[in-house]
Amino acid sequence: MHVVAIHSMNTDKETLAGSLSAVLKVTLYEALTRLRTPGNGPLIVAVLAEKERAEQLSEQLRSAGFKSLVLTADEIDTASCAWIVRRFGLGKNELHVATEKGGNLDIPFQHIYLILPGIRISRDTTTETVKERSLDLGRAVLSGGMMLTKTTKTTREVTTEARERFINLYAGDAPIIVLRENVLDYNSLGSALKPSRSSNFTYLLTELRRCCPGVRYDERLLNRAAQAALLGPLLNPEEHLVVATALLAKLLRETI
Repeated sequence: MHVVAIHSMNTDKETLAGSLSAVLKVTLYEALTRLRTPGNGPLIVAVLAEKERAEQLSEQLRSAGFKSLVLTADEIDTASCAWIVRRFGLGKNELHVATEKGGNLDIPFQHIYLILPGIRISRDTTTETVKERSLDLGRAVLSGGMMLTKTTKTTREVTTEARERFINLYAGDAPIIVLRENVLDYNSLGSALKPSRSSNFTYLLTELRRCCPGVRYDERLLNRAAQAALLGPLLNPEEHLVVATALLAKLLRETI
């Protein structure tokens, strides 16, 4: 999967609809629907199987006056293989991270150029059967008062939602570092340790920003609406959050 996105749409979006419609070969209404997404992008406008076709479309968009970029399948795969941190240590000049699989890395704070906090939303749907007993007068009469109630079964779908905050760190040639709220061991905080995971995670984010005062920081991944705005109508945040994250990170890296 190769993603084509437009960004930096600072002019009136209504005036861009005709050009976008012509390039994408969609109706004017479809083009308007995509452009009315809040913000100035990036906004995914096409998902293609072939890299060459994606690059051609991106060039066509640029020729039509859009700022465009391509997120390749390799870049998405790289983002999917990020380091999931289990243990960490906040040093004076560097961050030490370790994974469950034994990977260790020391990252100087001065090498960190981008911090992307966000939230992962997962939904799980299960089917449950509910039994209910109710008074049945007809049954009571027929049974001579021996059977007063009847049991009915109702099947329904129950959807549960789980949320987890994360922080993506980008530093030099190091792999992408991911700090997940419910995965991290916070014991290294020592005397600064808080009574809850949520408080510890918030403290960690605050400390990272303090230690990296000149870092690029963006909060667009912190709510589902903003994630959906990045992905457009073609992809959803629950299944394609890695695409939204990789796309935003690429745009911010290129504009630093």
